[in-house]
Amino acid sequence: MKDSRKGVVNGEISVKEIGGSTMAGSVKPWLDQAGKFPISHIGGIPHFNDAVLLDAPRTGVLHTTEGGWAGSLAIFKQHFAPHFILGFNADAQKVQIAQLVQVGTIGATLKAHNNQAIVQIEMIGFSKEQPWLPDDDTIAALASLMATCASEYGIPLDHPWPDGDFGKAGGNPHRSSGKYGKVPGWYGHGDCPSPDTHWDPGNLEWSAVLGKAKQMATGLGTPGSAPAGPAAMASEQTSTAAPKKKKSS
Repeated sequence: MKDSRKGVVNGEISVKEIGGSTMAGSVKPWLDQAGKFPISHIGGIPHFNDAVLLDAPRTGVLHTTEGGWAGSLAIFKQHFAPHFILGFNADAQKVQIAQLVQVGTIGATLKAHNNQAIVQIEMIGFSKEQPWLPDDDTIAALASLMATCASEYGIPLDHPWPDGDFGKAGGNPHRSSGKYGKVPGWYGHGDCPSPDTHWDPGNLEWSAVLGKAKQMATGLGTPGSAPAGPAAMASEQTSTAAPKKKKSS
């Protein structure tokens, strides 16, 4: 049975049908649950209809929004959307997870190399130079989503550098290390190659987050989620315009 969205068969995106790619493979496009956190689906998000490289080492990229939920979502409704946004939503007065872009197509939160990251997450928060962690509920949401992405998409729960060694603004050794696109795992924006210059999430204590995710992933099978988003979103996800080029800062 074929879904009404291009490239969706039996609830999975056939990546070779997206953006003219000839690469074989398929992934589940929409998640509905990560641990105890439901994942809402927000439609009408402009995004590039280009495929990720499923034969690349499975990689996720974590960003911080440098602003609140409402303001960040307003930007993503225009351009630069990641696959997921998570964190404290002041309007709802709780930590939430929302999916904006189907997995299997690229997120737009990097200036380049988006096709090598199967999942990109924008976490509500602000980068810091000193070691830091978000609040407990946000850690739980992030770890839950990472654990689910490990189970569903095969992203290892590893970060290529030790705590305290973080990618700084502008050019830095992480960007030129050659690890991104070759070593699987979770990267920060500050670890991603040029022309990216942003340094989020800063000096995050990755070991604490990934350690919690590993605990959650123990014994975790395929997430108990529906295979795709609501049918009402079908036309929105295939007809939205491509985002503008991301500005540098």
